[in-house]
Amino acid sequence: MTRTFIVCSVLLLTAACGAGATPGTATTTTITISNPANVSNVPLHLAIDKGYFAAEGLTVKADVDLGSGSTVEAVVGGQVDMAWSNVVSGLSAYAKGLGIRLVALTDTAVTGSQQVLVSKNSKARGLGDLKGQKVAVLSPSTICILNVRSGLKAQGLPADTVQFTPVAPPEHANVLDSGEVAATCTSDPFRTLMIDRLGARPIYDTSSGELSGYAVGGYLVSEKFAAANPKALAGFRRALLKATAYANANPAEVKAALPEFTTIEAGVAGKVIVNTYLETADPVALRPQVQRIADAMVTYGLADKPIDVSGYFVPNAS
Repeated sequence: MTRTFIVCSVLLLTAACGAGATPGTATTTTITISNPANVSNVPLHLAIDKGYFAAEGLTVKADVDLGSGSTVEAVVGGQVDMAWSNVVSGLSAYAKGLGIRLVALTDTAVTGSQQVLVSKNSKARGLGDLKGQKVAVLSPSTICILNVRSGLKAQGLPADTVQFTPVAPPEHANVLDSGEVAATCTSDPFRTLMIDRLGARPIYDTSSGELSGYAVGGYLVSEKFAAANPKALAGFRRALLKATAYANANPAEVKAALPEFTTIEAGVAGKVIVNTYLETADPVALRPQVQRIADAMVTYGLADKPIDVSGYFVPNAS
């Protein structure tokens, strides 16, 4: 895949890149995006390669990023215009009043796409067998923590049965293989890589409990950027949804695209579990899914007080 990017300073975006340009105009809006190497971001790259963003007068520069927490900080600090984040990390930043807004959710989890894995020699057969041990997760604020704590509760076990330690997903294989952690909570494509190469074994599926089918993540911008670029973000949504529909209809191409922006080899990529991509960006339609996660954050200790998500979404452009 060949990609051409126009790089503009974030601070000069409006003046130099024509922020807010509409399809068919001579100028384009450049949107810089920080995104991790995961299945959720495949439609973004499909939209770039198939020219869907270009058709909306947008030039999207997407860089692989390995930590969800750092992507949120990059948006807040202005290093990038937009970032993909798991829903919990995004809501954590929103609840802290950091001026974060959600442009679009990307996908919902399906069975097998994210699992708690142990090494092939581990004696653990369930979450209760990890008592007092470390589990690697993406960040201190992630859906994995909610799902594991939910699973522990279902078994009558306290939330502090296991300890969570933040580790970037590409390093999950190393920390599990070395014994630094007893288990990892890992999503594809790294989940499949660990099973394929290390013989790692799943002992819990995060989509099996009360939060099954949860919203995985989405694209965030600052409140300031959203206010200044409503037309550009409306175009971004349209292009992304076009790519999303294509991805849902062509799962084989989703798997084939993964090696293009990750370090995963084609043989492993062909075995990944593909999530269900969301074919709507309507805030009203998506609000219940996000509120569900926000409520669970309070239940499982990732938020100190209730979070009202009604102001979290970038509104549809009029």
